[in-house]
Amino acid sequence: MPENKKIKIKDETDKTLYEVKLDTPSESKKMNPVLKAFLLILAIPAGFAIGYLLFKYL
Repeated sequence: MPENKKIKIKDETDKTLYEVKLDTPSESKKMNPVLKAFLLILAIPAGFAIGYLLFKYL
């Protein structure tokens, strides 16, 4: 289970106490595995098509 970190910041000018919740970077950057597989399925033929066109016309 990911651990949430909290930081307390005290502002001395107006005596306000702020509490900031930090998320772990890996938790916020997860990609849907179905979307990842779909993009991979599209990327491989697109790469071959672009390579073929560059080879043919350059």
